Amino acid sequence: MNHFDLSFLKYLQDNSPLSIDEAVQRFGKTLSTLKRTMKELNELLPEDVQLHQDNQFITTRIGYSEYRQFLARIRFNRYITTAEERVRDLLVALCLHDVVNKNEYYKKFYVSAGTVKNDNPVMLRLTQEHALTVQSIPRTGSRLVGDEFSLRLAVCMLILKTVEIGENHQLIAHQANEPVSRSIADQFLSECATEITQAARCYEDVIRPINTLGYNGRKYLLVYLSLALHRIRRGHVIKESTATSFLTTFPFEAMTDPQENRCLDLLIASLTFTYRPFTLYDARLVSHVKRTCERLASSLSNTVHNQHAWFAEVYHFIYAAIIQNKFHLWFDDKKLHNVQNRYPELWAGVQSAVSEIEKGWQTTFSAIHLATLVLITKKYELKNRVVSEPKKRVIIVTNSSESKVGYFKEVLSSRFHIDIPVCININEIEQLQSREFDLLITFTNKISSHLRYAGLDYVKVNFWLTQDDFQLLRERGLASARKKIPADHFIQQVQGMSQAALRDFLERHYGDVFI
Repeated sequence: MNHFDLSFLKYLQDNSPLSIDEAVQRFGKTLSTLKRTMKELNELLPEDVQLHQDNQFITTRIGYSEYRQFLARIRFNRYITTAEERVRDLLVALCLHDVVNKNEYYKKFYVSAGTVKNDNPVMLRLTQEHALTVQSIPRTGSRLVGDEFSLRLAVCMLILKTVEIGENHQLIAHQANEPVSRSIADQFLSECATEITQAARCYEDVIRPINTLGYNGRKYLLVYLSLALHRIRRGHVIKESTATSFLTTFPFEAMTDPQENRCLDLLIASLTFTYRPFTLYDARLVSHVKRTCERLASSLSNTVHNQHAWFAEVYHFIYAAIIQNKFHLWFDDKKLHNVQNRYPELWAGVQSAVSEIEKGWQTTFSAIHLATLVLITKKYELKNRVVSEPKKRVIIVTNSSESKVGYFKEVLSSRFHIDIPVCININEIEQLQSREFDLLITFTNKISSHLRYAGLDYVKVNFWLTQDDFQLLRERGLASARKKIPADHFIQQVQGMSQAALRDFLERHYGDVFI
């Protein structure tokens, strides 16, 4: 069993039945190789969910629950690790311990003694990406050294996908970890158990009253904070990290050390959020983003009336992107890879509009950053053409970022007369028990599988909503967004209100009409 076998099974779990032609093309393997993989997997799979070739298709009845159970049974003695997998696991261990004997550590992988030496080029490549070094200590072992902040951020990225958030912001192991990810999660959760609890309390008491982070942003923060507290306890503190004065930050003062606080404040500012007041005021960046929005406005077909909201979202995103680039915080999203083809003119407009900021901060926005800015801008273009009877309550279940889902919500709201009270991360599915809703929507097979397993009724659509999707949603009872407001009813509602009370009422009840 190896990483390819598990990747193949995972893809089939999400996409069965899979045509043989697509499988050969996607995985770059011959049909005979795929058949060999299927045979090896079937030796470990229960008979009722085994893989089969059915004419020109590969099929399986395996669901997410069976897939998780399958992964839980695989141990290192039945799993062939790659050099990159072993090095990732070792780097986490080197972060969690002052010294690690690599020869002893590698025994868990069931590999030969020479493999430790053969993995050195991969170790060198991964550490050099973050300006880190693995030092040998004669007759003792190895240690990881380098800029403390960079070290923590690098290891955070290795841990991130192996854990999820449980109750009370406590980190727990991801339910579908393959052997290496399970090993990483186990050692992190074990070594940092006390700090994980401290981090959860810090988020609840210090950060959440000011900023409400989205699920993915909150998970990253909790991993970083747990790791930071663990490293500080062992005497590894941030002394002079890579220039941290390039942006003005909001001072949370969550730590006792000023330099630790500075780095933590920057990190928080780079994460996705569901609520954030305008606390990240950097005068220089504000003026640059204002000019960026002015340039973008000229490429839109609609006038943006809610300028403040648009500016705030663009500003916060650009602010975060600058920090992410500075500290090599890379987050990919495959669903954003097609944005340029979908909106080529707007893409070009965004790319041109941010060029001044790129020069001013010696940075380059990635294709993912540009795609997100396109979707944010398109969202406000759509938002500024809509009007508003009782609305169907729709909840979106997703693992995607707030920025991307914001675009999806706006496209949905521009076509249907709906209210979207909340978006739920799949790992927060228990929240649905206490919420009233008319329809659940998702746009991935994985989450569909989760919802099906939980016995919940849902509609699965494409992220890039098609005419078939719109027809399906109409069949599920969603009415068109083209509605008028009954004048008499509205007049009765607002009778006698002060100007301030009226504005608040309009924002709360008619936010999709008045800007």
